Amino acid sequence: MLESYFSYIIRQPVISAPVFLNLLPILLIWRKRAYNDKLLLILFVYLLLKLGVDLVMFDLASHRKNNVVYYNVSIPIRYVLTSWMYYYEFDSKLHRRWVLASWPLFVAFSMWDAIHTNPLMSDIHNHNVVLYSATIESLLMLFWIMLYFYNTIRALKIPNLLSYPFFWICSGLLLYYSSFIFIAPVLHYAAKWDQWMDIGTLDYIPYVFESVSLILFSIGIAQYRDKSYAK
Repeated sequence: MLESYFSYIIRQPVISAPVFLNLLPILLIWRKRAYNDKLLLILFVYLLLKLGVDLVMFDLASHRKNNVVYYNVSIPIRYVLTSWMYYYEFDSKLHRRWVLASWPLFVAFSMWDAIHTNPLMSDIHNHNVVLYSATIESLLMLFWIMLYFYNTIRALKIPNLLSYPFFWICSGLLLYYSSFIFIAPVLHYAAKWDQWMDIGTLDYIPYVFESVSLILFSIGIAQYRDKSYAK
């Protein structure tokens, strides 16, 4: 078993890197007890779930088994948890209602997309990446991120952004989703578990930016101090 893991890491170091980088922000949150903050608790739960899914997908990929179903299921969960942080950061009740309204709509759409893409849901062996959900998720998250930055800059309520944990978290999400939005539309056609379409370096862009985003999360968590958030 370990042999297959090491072999996969050597063959796919860029794809494997984010799986283990998940541990960095998780350990930082635990060590600094940042989970006492409501927003960072959501991030902590998200990272733990992400680590679990990534490890399962890593295991299946190293044994050349289809892991796409876990990716498809993780999309609505990832969206709800990451957008939930913006729900707490937005001061406007209207913006909060927008975030809340997007959850059932996106989850329902993701379920339809999964069924539409994979009519035989029980055939796990031949599951394909969903057609639209990842692209819609990226567009929604970029909207919340830009809305947050707009509100923050306009209000000038944070004296030093570089010492504000959520600024780094937000920057990490911005980088990740900005890169992912260009790759997501072709994943359905390119990311076949048993016959990967070679699209050159584009294959690795999401993983590179995912690694960078996890490092930015860690920088933000390192800035955490009790009562450090400005409201």
